[in-house]
Amino acid sequence: MPARTIAIVNRKGGSGKTTTAVNLSAGLALRDERVLLIDIDPQANASLHLGVDVDNVNLTIYELLLGMEPDIKKAMVETKVKNLHLIPSALRLAGAEEELVPVSGRESLLKNIVEQIACDYTYLIVDCPVSFGILSLNALLACDEALVPAQTHYLSVFAVRQVMDIIGQVNETFGHDMKIVGIIPTMMDRRSKLNAELVKDMEKEYGRNLLRPTVRLDAKLAEAPAKGRPIQLTAPKSNGAYDYTALADDLRMM
Repeated sequence: MPARTIAIVNRKGGSGKTTTAVNLSAGLALRDERVLLIDIDPQANASLHLGVDVDNVNLTIYELLLGMEPDIKKAMVETKVKNLHLIPSALRLAGAEEELVPVSGRESLLKNIVEQIACDYTYLIVDCPVSFGILSLNALLACDEALVPAQTHYLSVFAVRQVMDIIGQVNETFGHDMKIVGIIPTMMDRRSKLNAELVKDMEKEYGRNLLRPTVRLDAKLAEAPAKGRPIQLTAPKSNGAYDYTALADDLRMM
């Protein structure tokens, strides 16, 4: 059975997008799911978070998209989490936006890659760029589902509406059928009345699409990338580890 393909997407930086991509992937893998995380963000933060030396990595999603390496498995990296593999990114991916302009079928390159390996995994997670361009379009067309992390902050909540509009436009233009399976409130400070009010507003606007529990504000989440491992390995008893494991469990039930 092919993997569930899920894009982690938000147009606002600092929303918890990459943190969610990495720690959700780890949470699923620790539940014995076979998970592949694809980092298609030129900032390569997911790759850094999982301990990849992005300045010296030879094969990345860049080489796969540009057709420089036909063997997809050669670009895969084993992580420190059992059952979790990574196709890393690197800063050179930023040039792909221009390099892919003359390429026929450029919007479906990632989809073609995903279709070749989908049966090897149960979950395939894509960490999308913040900006919308050829790379983001590739991610949306390669995946059937989207998760939208949203910091409990007005500007991030506004960005969710933009993401929903973009997904709707992509579906209509390309005859795609991507579904938003959830909006994830992140960096939730339960002591903050403003945070609580924003979550209530999100509940009114998005209803059942708003996932609970929220991901709480936790300094351990900010510390984990420097250790090259997900929160479940660096601070297994932390709120962040609990929340992302709970999110993984919820996703498995959907």
